Amino acid sequence: MAKNSCITRIVNSINKSRITSVDKQELINKIKIAIADTKKTNLDRVDIDRISKDVTEQIKAQKRINKINAINDEILIRKKVEELLENFEGDEQEGLIALLVGSNRLTTGSRTSVGVAQNAAQGQLIAGFNAELKNAGVDQFFANADTSTQERIAIAMEEFAQKKSDLGIKPPVTEKNPDIRKVAEIMESYSELVRQKLNARGANIEKMWGYIVKQSYDQFNVRAAANRLNKKLEEITVPENLQGKDINYYKNFTAWKNFIMQHLDGDRTFANTDDIDNFLLNAYNSIVGNKIQIAEGAGNIFGTKNVAKGANYKRVLHYKSAKDWFAVNEKFGTGSLKETYFSGLMTAGRNMGMIDSLGTKPKQNFEKIRYAIQQRLIDGERLNAAQSISSYAPFDKYMKVVDGTIHTIEGGSIGFGVAKWSAITRAATNTTKLGGAVISAAADLGIYGSEMKFQGRSFLGGMYEGFAGLARRKNTQDKKDLVEGMGFLADGVVYDVSGRHTVGDNLTKGWTRIQRTFFKYNLLSWWTNTLKENSMLGMANYYAKQKNLSFDQLNKPLRDFFKLYNIDSTKWNVIRKTAMSKADDGTEFINISELSNMSDADIKKITGMDDLSKSELQMEKEKFKYSVSGMLLDRSIYAVIEPDARTKGTMTQGTLAGTGIGEAFRFVGQFKAFPIAVVNKVLGREIAFLRKGKNQDIGRGIRGITALMITSGMFGYMSMSLKDLLKGKEPRDPNNFNTIMAAFLQGGGLGIYGDVLFKEQRDAGSVLAGIVGPFPTTVIDVGLAFKYALGLEGGKAAKSAYRAISSNIPFLNLFYIKAAFDYMIGFQIMETMNPGVLKRVEKRMKDDYNQEYLFTKPSTSNKGF
Repeated sequence: MAKNSCITRIVNSINKSRITSVDKQELINKIKIAIADTKKTNLDRVDIDRISKDVTEQIKAQKRINKINAINDEILIRKKVEELLENFEGDEQEGLIALLVGSNRLTTGSRTSVGVAQNAAQGQLIAGFNAELKNAGVDQFFANADTSTQERIAIAMEEFAQKKSDLGIKPPVTEKNPDIRKVAEIMESYSELVRQKLNARGANIEKMWGYIVKQSYDQFNVRAAANRLNKKLEEITVPENLQGKDINYYKNFTAWKNFIMQHLDGDRTFANTDDIDNFLLNAYNSIVGNKIQIAEGAGNIFGTKNVAKGANYKRVLHYKSAKDWFAVNEKFGTGSLKETYFSGLMTAGRNMGMIDSLGTKPKQNFEKIRYAIQQRLIDGERLNAAQSISSYAPFDKYMKVVDGTIHTIEGGSIGFGVAKWSAITRAATNTTKLGGAVISAAADLGIYGSEMKFQGRSFLGGMYEGFAGLARRKNTQDKKDLVEGMGFLADGVVYDVSGRHTVGDNLTKGWTRIQRTFFKYNLLSWWTNTLKENSMLGMANYYAKQKNLSFDQLNKPLRDFFKLYNIDSTKWNVIRKTAMSKADDGTEFINISELSNMSDADIKKITGMDDLSKSELQMEKEKFKYSVSGMLLDRSIYAVIEPDARTKGTMTQGTLAGTGIGEAFRFVGQFKAFPIAVVNKVLGREIAFLRKGKNQDIGRGIRGITALMITSGMFGYMSMSLKDLLKGKEPRDPNNFNTIMAAFLQGGGLGIYGDVLFKEQRDAGSVLAGIVGPFPTTVIDVGLAFKYALGLEGGKAAKSAYRAISSNIPFLNLFYIKAAFDYMIGFQIMETMNPGVLKRVEKRMKDDYNQEYLFTKPSTSNKGF
């Protein structure tokens, strides 16, 4: 891309033209891109005047978009300010937090948060894409496509895009396989649809083939580029300007750069820069730090034309062809074509939810909302309340969760290594400690019932629904399609069930697959998916049963519940009129997909605006559909507890992976996400009734807390008993105080620690380690083994070493393997390492819980080797 007379002629032409209203350098850069788009290399064939005029119109269009965005943002800001002041009067700080991550306050709109909107948008985008594949009969073909087939799909996607392009020659689609053609056309058309959805929200993303797949990279593969390309670091030469203290980082960058340069369309990729190395280094840093996933508003979405010319914007790497993109994706992508596509849809959904909730400049708009509310409080002489929101700091940790910053990595290459291996350590710990998690999850049924009671149903009826769903094991395909249309994504499709017990980590593909396999084998994936799926179907059926009732005729709990999601009489009338469908067995449900068919008149009633354009009407329909989907998705993780954005913000405190404090929070928080979510969401939901205000209902709050405690204790005891039976022990004495306390802890979520908090053998150090997290427990066991060994206390050293090793073998603690291992060899090893230990364990069981083994006592048949 050397400078030549071509560029000089362009500059001279612009200088001689009448163009005065736009920045000339910006115009020159855009003209370079326009020329590259035409696929022409001979400047003499390019009509500079026409291209200059077209590009000038593009720049003017961007300015119009900016003005429209500014107006829409101002309207949104004023609306949010009034809503928060009215609905959170006396607790404005909570209102601002609710705007980001939701609140349990019993007030209008307290659950209409950015986090809920993002989950809904992501679920609906993936559901829409899956529906198109199913309708075309190619969903299984796509899911099972091998590498060669995936490459052919990518090539056909590009060819379909060229046929719809406004530029250049339109070549025919060369692929002959009808299934590949169907998949490729659906993927490309849906990709273009998503781009248009983002543009309708104020972005200005240029048209490109494969928009969705082009923004997905595996940060770990990119960071280890030399290894991925089978290059030896010592053989890679780094330019002098990059020879710093972190030489290996720059060697990997050099390997990555040299590889992708063979596949990049240089004319398009580097049209806006003269410093190619710096451009690519910034792109590399962004990918490795996972910053490409951050949702920063319309002006900085991947592919937008209106981006700052700084180091932070998301650089678009344009490839020569689909074949070239696929070659790079094989080395540095997020996985299969399906995984790559879903990853892109998740990113798009995160951006949509952010813009729908906070406008085209989310962080700036949130700050304007905060400042405006603060000024109103000052004007009203409520100085203490104003002081509580005078700083952005209390909200930063929540913003970092919803904009995706929490998933980025800080600390340079050292921080990257720390983040990577810390995440792997936590993932490995999951596979060594959560083998019996599905047994501990029995308490979910009580929580499930409490959520249904909150919505106006029967507590026991809710629990029965959960039991019935588990007993049924699988729903019919028709019902599965219905619940997928609501936005339900089964664990393992795009994320992992490990999120129930941790705040989430950036993991390599290998460890992600290991975790998915583990949670499949310990049955927690089945348990969680089944209960969540049935909770959404149960809620949708319950709402459908109320279709003949006006909003005012609904029972008060359901009416108040709907208000949390801003559903009023107008919206309820649209839902009950439009969104009803019957499954194959005649059961009626709310069908979210049917909301796409609501009339323009209904949307005008909902928005209160009569002058909406056709595109605005479509977008408002989409937003309403997403809001109803968001309600169902949000309540599904109340019924089957998972940490939401608020819990994640609380647990990480906004600290980033790769930093010392960030990793400390993540290690301490491991396995605590579930109990903390129970406190925040379930107890917080019931405690809300005790708060002063117009919706205070002390009796209902006390009843809810009491019912929750009783059922948690019951299911906690059930869970403990099942664990004991699997170990060959009789159930603990339910009249024993220690048993009662252990049952409540188990039912409240702390039982997930199992061997960590309630080991038969433990000392003060291991108890403390259990409190701060499972990893320190292992560290202390190893430390004790060395301590005893150095002190020539062989028995104690062996005991600690065995405990450290046996409790950290992945998959060994699966509930159906652990007992077999213990009886076959484990007890023998324990007795060999520490003679008499089995008798002491049996004595402690009898003393503490009045409990014995069901069959032969281990001490009678295991005397050591």
